[in-house]
Amino acid sequence: MPAPSSTFRTEVLVIGSGAAGLTAALAAARNGAETLLIESAGFLGGISATLPWLGFHDRDYRLIVKGLPLEFCQRLQALGAASHHELDPKCASAISIDSHWWKILAMQLVREAGVRLMLHTQVVDTIREGDRIHGVIVENKSGRQRIEAAVTIDCSGDGDVAARGHVAWAKGRTADGLVQAPTLVFKLAGVNRAGFIAGCKDPAINYREWISPYPELREKMMRRLDHMHVIICGGFAKLVEQARAAGEFNVPQTRIVGVKLHQPDQFLVVMTRVLGLDPTNTASLTDAYTRVYEQIPILVRFFKKWVPGFEQSHLGEIAPMLGVRESRRIMGDYLLNAEDLIAGRVFDDAVSMGAYHIDIHRPAGTWVDSHNVRAYTIPLRCLIAHDVDGLLMAGKCLSATHEAVASTRVIPICMGQGQAAGTAAALAVKRGGGVRQVPISELQDTLAAQGAEFGRTVGEPNWQAIDEVGQLPFDEPPTTGDKDSASSAAGAWVPSTAR
Repeated sequence: MPAPSSTFRTEVLVIGSGAAGLTAALAAARNGAETLLIESAGFLGGISATLPWLGFHDRDYRLIVKGLPLEFCQRLQALGAASHHELDPKCASAISIDSHWWKILAMQLVREAGVRLMLHTQVVDTIREGDRIHGVIVENKSGRQRIEAAVTIDCSGDGDVAARGHVAWAKGRTADGLVQAPTLVFKLAGVNRAGFIAGCKDPAINYREWISPYPELREKMMRRLDHMHVIICGGFAKLVEQARAAGEFNVPQTRIVGVKLHQPDQFLVVMTRVLGLDPTNTASLTDAYTRVYEQIPILVRFFKKWVPGFEQSHLGEIAPMLGVRESRRIMGDYLLNAEDLIAGRVFDDAVSMGAYHIDIHRPAGTWVDSHNVRAYTIPLRCLIAHDVDGLLMAGKCLSATHEAVASTRVIPICMGQGQAAGTAAALAVKRGGGVRQVPISELQDTLAAQGAEFGRTVGEPNWQAIDEVGQLPFDEPPTTGDKDSASSAAGAWVPSTAR
């Protein structure tokens, strides 16, 4: 490996500017640390700049993700670039954003905070001496550079810093190592809102599979539909079956999954799908991209022909990156698990919260495997890499099981983790020691003063919202779709030679 041509030093180094990394960098800089943010793309925000943001609330419709993530929403709303929070009986809440305005705002926020940026830059190695991570080696158009830091925060989504630093990690589910199915989202424009809502109201179509077994809940949703700016879809199985029988649908998915966005004529399609992806293998990723791009024309034609309100729709935009729901998970001082989420566990070292349902996009099938959770806390120990000093992580690569990360991976919850990690890093720098030496009371008080939520001010259930929106039973019947006919064909799987 050639020697770096130059060396940079910083107090806090953040790798990846997605939901977690952007927030971590802002939190570190706002708390007084010299901060450098490294990003492989030419824009900030990552997947958060391609999707609606789900999961600010819990099933009792209490706001449980606050702080910087809520500030982002408010600033976008002030620009007219986001909807209000739309409450939802399955996903708790959703906010639809204007992706491009978010990228603009993200850059503005970074400049305001004094974060230094290094774009179009790849991490190629990790600097480890003994049991301490000291930074990374990167490459870009300027060559190879060495970047040293007091604290490094891995928000790469793939645990790249940890893997190159020989820090323990895991990937996929225990039985076979398969990760959740990825998706390349795209937008359809030219949607007739009235026609779409009329279709949603047709009980024969069953646009929302979760609520159809509960007549009272369905009736509440029907009363709200005309006034909702953001409408989450997960159903329409009958239309998919009809199209498949007609030979016009060979995508390995059995339901329409997507979101009617706050822009009146736009719909986000979340249906492209491949199985068997290894997100840490370039050949596997390349094959996955090839397959999902082949699926987009099929889906565009399907919507135009089969789905009410889409007769005049057309392809509006394809996201710039594949939505990888799961990759390496770095092993930390604590491993968050499904039981913690379902029980709504409150940890003594809680630094952020989540309440999104465990939403596993099946690694070997279609549709999703869902389990409801109570509002839970995320301990600082899940953000500290085990057996090393100087390395934190947030986002998809936090220390959690395959099942737990299916909830913690959504954008607002990743942002909350990022704020906690960035704040902890800044406090450690101020004290001149490691993150483990920062008193948890000091970190929690700092987070609370900056509006973050980790269980102190959640309050009582929102009884008015519960009455108006309704609640699904906590224990719902399981969904089907693991290794079904739609996902068993060879075309659904990335070839083993690519993995």
